[in-house]
Order: sequence, then structure tokens, then C-alpha cells
Amino acid sequence: MPTQVVMIEAGPTPWDAEQRLVGNSSLPLTAEAMDAIRHLLDDIAAPITAVYRPGANEACVQAAQIMTRKYGIRARDNPSLDEVGLGLWQGLIPDNVRLRFPTVYPRWEESPLLVTPPDGEPLQAAISRIDSAVRQIVRRNRGSAVAMALRPMAMQIALGILQGRTPADIAAHLHERQPVATIDVKD
Repeated sequence: MPTQVVMIEAGPTPWDAEQRLVGNSSLPLTAEAMDAIRHLLDDIAAPITAVYRPGANEACVQAAQIMTRKYGIRARDNPSLDEVGLGLWQGLIPDNVRLRFPTVYPRWEESPLLVTPPDGEPLQAAISRIDSAVRQIVRRNRGSAVAMALRPMAMQIALGILQGRTPADIAAHLHERQPVATIDVKD
């Protein structure tokens, strides 16, 4: 029996709604986001046996709480699931970042593997960190259905890892958003 991994995007936060770069800033979910997550869970048929979250991210903690209430289980913290750190760009609107970093930011949008935001986390390091966490979670929960509450870039990285994509392919999809993704992982 394959392991089913359900990833729920923990968002939007107020900064997401304002179209600011959030990175690994810890912000709460909007009220609309909490309602949307509750409705998403109604469509998940698999009996979730474990919920994982990066412990320090408020949006992920809130999303995990919604899941744990529904399934009657406790959330497990895994700090390695945290969002990619965007350093000095966090909290800024992309247009302002383009003005302050006119050559670096456009290159990061096009090729995030080749550019690290000032005081931020290299994307390859984030991919490696999340890869280790996801593989450990799948290994510990073989044959079960598990859920993860993740911020958008961390979710795209985890999804790419589970789909067997290369780091370059993961980077190409890094800025995509989706509220939920479900993957069946074979041994």
C-alpha cells in the first residue's frame, strides 16, 4: 500500500494578501484562509494518521491545528519543513524589491537556484533541508496517509521532491501556488 502525502498550503497570511514577500516570517492565517482550509479537509477521503508542521511558523501551526481537530490527533513539529528564508526581502512588495535590488531580484525570479536573497537562504540548501524532512516523514509513515501544513515555496519543494523532480525543475515551479496537493508515494 502506498503512503499518501497530503500537503495543505498554510496561507494566505496578511502579507500574502498584501502581495508582500513573506519568506519564513511567522504570521497568522487570515480568517478566510482558516475557512478555506476547513473546506479543503472535507474533500480529503483518506484517514490522516499524522500531521506535520514546521513548529515556529504561526500560519503552519494554525493550519495544523485545524487538521488535528478534524482527525483527533496531535501535530508533530519538524523545523526542517519551514519556508525558504528570503532575508532582507521579507515584508517588502516585489516592486520595491526590484527598485532596491534591480539586478538581483529579477534574476532570482527567473533562476532562484542561482541567486540568494541578501541574508536569505540559498534555495539549494532549502531543497536539501526539506528533502531530508520529507523522506524521513514518508519512511516513518509507510502505508499511511499523512498531512503537512506548509508555506507555498516549501510546499512546491516538497511536491517536487515527491515527484522526483530535479532542483532546477523544482526552482522553475517555486512561485506557483496551490491550496492542496496529494501524492501517493510507492516504496
